[in-house]
Amino acid sequence: MHEDIEKILTRELRQVADGVEVPPLPELPTGPPSRFVWPPLLAVAAAVVLIALVVLVGGPSNRSGVPQPAPQPTEFVTDGAADPLPETVPTGQPRVPYVLDRVAYVGDDSFPGFDSVDGTAQGWLAVEPPFVWSWGNGGAPRGLDVAVEQPPAVSPNGQFIAYLSSEGDLNGFHTAPDGEGMGLPVPVPVRDEDGVGTRVAAVTDDGWVIASGRGVGVLWRPFDGAEPVDLTQTAPGQLVWQATRAGLVVVDGSGDARDPSGDNRVAADGRVYLADLTPDGDLVPIADLPNFGIADVSGEWVAWVPADQISGDVPEYDEIRVRDLDGGREGVLSLPQGWRFVNTSFTFEDDQFLVARVTDGQQERMARCSPALQECVLLAAP
Repeated sequence: MHEDIEKILTRELRQVADGVEVPPLPELPTGPPSRFVWPPLLAVAAAVVLIALVVLVGGPSNRSGVPQPAPQPTEFVTDGAADPLPETVPTGQPRVPYVLDRVAYVGDDSFPGFDSVDGTAQGWLAVEPPFVWSWGNGGAPRGLDVAVEQPPAVSPNGQFIAYLSSEGDLNGFHTAPDGEGMGLPVPVPVRDEDGVGTRVAAVTDDGWVIASGRGVGVLWRPFDGAEPVDLTQTAPGQLVWQATRAGLVVVDGSGDARDPSGDNRVAADGRVYLADLTPDGDLVPIADLPNFGIADVSGEWVAWVPADQISGDVPEYDEIRVRDLDGGREGVLSLPQGWRFVNTSFTFEDDQFLVARVTDGQQERMARCSPALQECVLLAAP
């Protein structure tokens, strides 16, 4: 029935429109244009509007007769949008493992006797004198049952741990559920060309393992079934230093540089940069980084302490420098009066906040800092 009414109205309106005689346009006056519309044109316009209304009312989008919802505004989703800047610095307990007064704190658990800890609550590494390593993924720590000359490494997400045994076997395991191995080990020189121990420089969140040293560079992808990649061929002279949430920290060691400190005999040697690594072993630079003694990198910021401020037997230091990865903002993080940073590593919890161990000379506490706000607050004792 709805369609019959539509046809009748359409036919009658067309007849009305066909019956309208449009006279020829008169000669326009030479004076200023009139504000009034020529009356015959109004009749034609009215007919056209009526026809359009009929088509809209009887269109196929609502033939069921059910009222349709009003159109909603389109929502645009932008990938990679920057996190909003923080307004305050939270004062809750750190969201990453930490050590205070030789006690490791992981979530609600505490384990005495450790000097440092790294990783996440889902998987972590800790060391106690005299170079004894343990790991955990909940519950009590487990000893790392392998002899090593250089520290093992844990991935930024805490899912993988890798090590180079004193026998020259590069290997590792999942931290969950029960320490399942990565497969057959890969032979790697225990010492590099200078006689310095080869480091397990990084384990990525995908379980890729990188061993690095002077004249030694190996990329092992244990879950891909691929042969190890010789990084001395694909990225000659480049020393992978550490893995961060934002990528790999790399030192250009094509001259005499061996670390990111910048204390090199060759001018302009030792450039430090953030990079991605392809499966074929190519390093893809992301951003330049400063030379440093201690550093960590988030998705937005690099925080660092220059090597000359912590070299020697310096137990504490006064400030941490920060810069966004685009190089547009730079500043300094300092503590409330009477407190100093302990000379040890600090860690980004996420893109916006880092936590560090601090002291007033009598006691140790943890502090949380915001590079965006250039502010640090003391956290309550655990």
